[in-house]
Amino acid sequence: MEQDDYAFFNCTSWKGDTSRQLACLSGPGYDIFAYFSSYPIGYSDLTSCTKMYNLSSIPREIFWQNNILHLNWSGPECVHCEAHGKFCRSKNNSAGLGTECYDKPKSKEDIKKKIEASVATVGSVLLLLVFFAAFRVYSSDKAAKENQKRIENFLADYKAFKPTRYTYADIKRITNEFKDKLGQGAYGTVFKGQLSDEIFVAVKILNNSTGNGEEFINEVGTMGKIHHVNVIRLVGYCADGFRRALVYDYLSNESLEKFISSEHGDASALSWEKLQDIALAWPKE
Repeated sequence: MEQDDYAFFNCTSWKGDTSRQLACLSGPGYDIFAYFSSYPIGYSDLTSCTKMYNLSSIPREIFWQNNILHLNWSGPECVHCEAHGKFCRSKNNSAGLGTECYDKPKSKEDIKKKIEASVATVGSVLLLLVFFAAFRVYSSDKAAKENQKRIENFLADYKAFKPTRYTYADIKRITNEFKDKLGQGAYGTVFKGQLSDEIFVAVKILNNSTGNGEEFINEVGTMGKIHHVNVIRLVGYCADGFRRALVYDYLSNESLEKFISSEHGDASALSWEKLQDIALAWPKE
């Protein structure tokens, strides 16, 4: 780096070249100029100025402003990141000016708020589930009590009819703990039972004990009113809580269906004349 010796001058009324003026040292009413120490004063307007002092070995770039550093760069495209609430930075593995988005560092306050929001959400969902479960239990229990009350009211009005009401313990005793199964249908299972040494019955345990009692009420109400030689008789019933059963006469020769059709179902075991007599005699009874 080249160096020169300079002489500084204070000029109060300067009208010449201002290229060597030191604006940072000048003030109101006076100007400071710097010239090479070897510069002939006779070739300048310095005759009206006062020499202040000499400075040696000053880098030439200071006075010629060759030491100014100019940096040029392009602003990164961070609009997309900022629009999504993220930060922007240059890619470490990018040879150019590539940028990438990254999430803002999570503060303790942000984590706390996130946990509180999650707990509130989970608590709300659990509260709704508990409320829904309680409502279902209440509705189910209410419906079951209403159905049971409905059956009890029906049976109270049904006392004028002859069928006997049994408890579930009676049903178990009559069927000998449901030992002898006769068959099973869509509405229940039929077991053989015994009221005494000479009287046998068929006990039908209803499947839909959790229903609204329609099947039970309809069958008791209908069969209890029918008294016909060719129709099975309802001996009694059981309505012990949600356990329901119907007690019928036991048909030792099985039902009429066995005699209407043969074993293979391709021919009638009874003549058409006999079947007609049975059909016509039933309503007259």
